[in-house]
Amino acid sequence: MNTPEPETVVMSNFTIAQDGQSVTYSVNLLPADASNFTPYADITQAQAVQWTQDALGADRVAAMEAEVDALIAQAAIPTPQPEPLPWVAPEEVEA
Repeated sequence: MNTPEPETVVMSNFTIAQDGQSVTYSVNLLPADASNFTPYADITQAQAVQWTQDALGADRVAAMEAEVDALIAQAAIPTPQPEPLPWVAPEEVEA
């Protein structure tokens, strides 16, 4: 989101991912501190992560990480697959 100048970028969407499972969040961040401005091209991943964690606070970060951990645990449990309907021919099931 570019406000109010084209070079001022406020991150508002991010994804937490681990072991192939991910959750995307939207977060409203406070406007950037103009006295401590970092050009977009110079932002590192570590800075982006730290700024986001600082904006969210430790409790919210922990809750989001717990949600991703729960998704990973849930993905490890096989989902039961229903038997094919008796009127469906076996070759239709495999297709």
